[in-house]
Amino acid sequence: MIVGTSIISEKGQITIPKEIRDKLGIVQGDRLVFDLKGNEIIIKKTGTNKVSKILKNQKPWKISSVEFQRKLRDEWE
Repeated sequence: MIVGTSIISEKGQITIPKEIRDKLGIVQGDRLVFDLKGNEIIIKKTGTNKVSKILKNQKPWKISSVEFQRKLRDEWE
């Protein structure tokens, strides 16, 4: 079990200890979910960043989204 402490800044921000960030693979831009249970705050990493990382490395589309939708509809007909 890894335990860390943090101090709340003037703006209400906290820093997640490096050891915990490294263990969970939390990087800048990741989204976290805060769940309040009684007097405890449970912080969970969401999986949305994996999708963002995959899409970030994709090449730009050569057609517009409207054209893409038309092609999909044509394939279903």
